[in-house]
Amino acid sequence: VAFDRVVFFSDAVFAIALTLAAVEIGLPEVEGDPNSVSALWDAIVGKGPALVGYLVAFIWVAIYWRANHRFVLTLRGMDSRYVFATIVYLALIALLPVPAEMLGEFWGNSLAVALFAVYASAVSAMEVVLILVALRGKLFVAPPDPPFARYLILGSISPTIVFLASIPMAFVSPTLALLWWLVGSLLAGWALSRRRATPPEDPA
Repeated sequence: VAFDRVVFFSDAVFAIALTLAAVEIGLPEVEGDPNSVSALWDAIVGKGPALVGYLVAFIWVAIYWRANHRFVLTLRGMDSRYVFATIVYLALIALLPVPAEMLGEFWGNSLAVALFAVYASAVSAMEVVLILVALRGKLFVAPPDPPFARYLILGSISPTIVFLASIPMAFVSPTLALLWWLVGSLLAGWALSRRRATPPEDPA
């Protein structure tokens, strides 16, 4: 029951983060005649940056939820250290829509790109912390051997490396930093695929 309560609480935080991101879009504000088609269309177009911000927030929150969901499936239980680390992780998730919406609206601004990179790297770093806490507490259903444990850690820390590397790029060119997120992620995924690590078998 305690395990399920933590999982349900985590899912609720992810869901609320997405909901708040959608609420921030708001209704179009029509200037002039409210019955004018062109005026309403202009107001909808004016919401474009907010919609882009929501899309960015939705994509990243969904990515982190999927990763957390898959990770929790490998656990047999949780201890107090893991619960505390989860609370810190969820605190970052709850605030993620703010830098994501800022990025969507000011994607050409170097500071907005750099701030999102810092924030996303912090979230990914907390995923590494969760893995380390689970390893130390022996919380896995099937304990991973050292090679696979290193594989898990590298898989979670690679986004942190990609995002941190993009920060100086953002002040040279925001577009370059955004492209690096894509290219760097692909390179990190390719490098991880080259490593041979066998996942542990479920004892059941």
